[in-house]
Amino acid sequence: MSWTAVLLIITSAFMHALWNLVSKRRNPSLAFFFVAAASAALVASPLLAVHWRLLPLIPTSVWTLIVATGLAQAVYFSGLAGAYRHGDMSLAYPLARALPVLAVAAISILIGKGAQIGHIGLFGMVLITFGCVILPLPRFRGLKLGDYTSTVYLMAIVAAMGTTAYTLIDDAALRQLRMAADLPLSTTSITLLFIALQALSTTITLGFFTVVQGPERQRLSALIRTRRQLVSGMLTGVFIMATYGLVLASMAYVRNVSYVAAFRQLSIPIGAILGLTLQHEARYQPKLVGIAVITIGLVLVGIG
Repeated sequence: MSWTAVLLIITSAFMHALWNLVSKRRNPSLAFFFVAAASAALVASPLLAVHWRLLPLIPTSVWTLIVATGLAQAVYFSGLAGAYRHGDMSLAYPLARALPVLAVAAISILIGKGAQIGHIGLFGMVLITFGCVILPLPRFRGLKLGDYTSTVYLMAIVAAMGTTAYTLIDDAALRQLRMAADLPLSTTSITLLFIALQALSTTITLGFFTVVQGPERQRLSALIRTRRQLVSGMLTGVFIMATYGLVLASMAYVRNVSYVAAFRQLSIPIGAILGLTLQHEARYQPKLVGIAVITIGLVLVGIG
């Protein structure tokens, strides 16, 4: 993985942890993330205005992936909102961010790209997964199934499923766009255009799921009437767009998307520390060990 990719992902990791902290403090809902997505789409809209003549040149297969990534993002935000409403950030955040790592690697292997993943990188991914297993335990003795069936754990898994899906979908979409001979754009311009399209797709999808659910409609109404909540949602959207934009840009500098999915989990110790310190969350031993194991796994992935 090149130093350009490393720098982009580290910056993204810090920004990702910060917007998750803001979200956690606002007791987020699907409506909250709809406002965030709409804000991101609004900020990105000038990109669509500049390149609107090129939109018909985008292959149909890419448009299908754009719709798919909107659905995957909706799954991710739904799970994340549920996890934050029911549990600590220092538990939900590492789970939601780390669980996709092995999933993305496994899918890469299944589609024939496993040879691009080194043995050290694979071992690091296994460590990350092991860290996720011990993370929710209140103590090392007396393992219970209930530790893995709590609402926060299950919702974190839902968020992880969404992350896995949109990571693979976005990588495929960007690769197709970069190979499209009819698009007279640089790699950076293509990335920015895709961010705008992704934000619009996510906004439409989240808006639909917010409108069709009575509780979410009520939350949206309350959020709009509360200026502080509304501003937080809008700022979160800007950070989300900027954060993932850096991740998408980094994909052009790596051999395999699995490395991006894994190394960007540097945000895990950052987010956990923010939860443990600023949120004053419980510091039980398995949680601390789990975070440490995940971090070691990240280092191995970075050098593997």
